[in-house]
Amino acid sequence: MGISREKFISSPDSERSTLFAHIFDMASSCFNHSRICYGMFLSESEQSDLIKKASHLPCPYTLFGGYDDAERKMVAFLPDYAEPDFPISVLNIKTPNLNRLTHRDFLGSLLGLGIKREKCGDIIISEDLCSVILHSDIARFACDNLIRVGREGVSASIDTLDSLVLPQKELSYITGTVSSPRLDAIVALFIKSGRNQAAEFISSGRVFVDGICAMKNDMHLSGGERISVRGKGRGIVEFGGQSKKGRIFVTIAH
Repeated sequence: MGISREKFISSPDSERSTLFAHIFDMASSCFNHSRICYGMFLSESEQSDLIKKASHLPCPYTLFGGYDDAERKMVAFLPDYAEPDFPISVLNIKTPNLNRLTHRDFLGSLLGLGIKREKCGDIIISEDLCSVILHSDIARFACDNLIRVGREGVSASIDTLDSLVLPQKELSYITGTVSSPRLDAIVALFIKSGRNQAAEFISSGRVFVDGICAMKNDMHLSGGERISVRGKGRGIVEFGGQSKKGRIFVTIAH
C-alpha cells in the first residue's frame, strides 16, 4: 500500500473523515515543507484507526499524552531535524469539595466554556487536586474562565508537565482459567461476565489490544498484551500453566 489521502480519510463517520483529513494535511505539510506539525488529542479509538491506516501517510507520526500511560494522546509530525516539544500544559484545579466532583463534571465544565474535546487530554483526579492535560494554546483561556465545576467554586493555575503528579495506583489482579486464549474468553474474565456479553463488547468496538481496536472474538493472545475495555478499565494479560483439565491459568493485572 502507498500514500493515499482517500484511503486514509475514508470512514463511515463523517466527523472521523474530517479529523483524518486534517491529520493527512498535517503529514503532507511536514513531508513537503519540513514543518513541525502538532495536532489534536486523539481518543483510543482514533489512535487505533491511525495505527491501522498509517501506511497511507507520507511520513511517520508521533503520539504523546503527557505521561507514559496516557489514554488520550496528541498526534504530531516532525521533520528529521526536530526534537519533540509537545505544546502541552497542565491545568491544576483546586476546590475544597473535590470529592463531590467526577471526571465528567470537570470535562463538562471545560466543554461548557467552548473548548473542543480535541484540545483536552486526560483528566487526572487525586486526593486534593484535579490535573487536566490541555493543548497549550487554550490553557490560559481555560485558567482565566474556569471558576465553577458543577456547583463547586474552583481555582485554577497553569503548570508544566514536570509538575504533573500521578496518583499512586496499587495493582490488583484478576485470576481464573479459560478454555483457550481467545479474546472473548479473556474479556469475559476481565469484565466478569459471560462470553456472549464479552462478544458484544468486542463487536461494538469497545475492546482494544495494545492500542488497536480488536473486532474478532477468536483473536488469540499470547501473553503480555495490554487490553482495554471501554468503561471497564485496562489491564495486562499473562498466562500461566494448565490445570489438570487442560484449562489455561490467566492473570490480569489492572
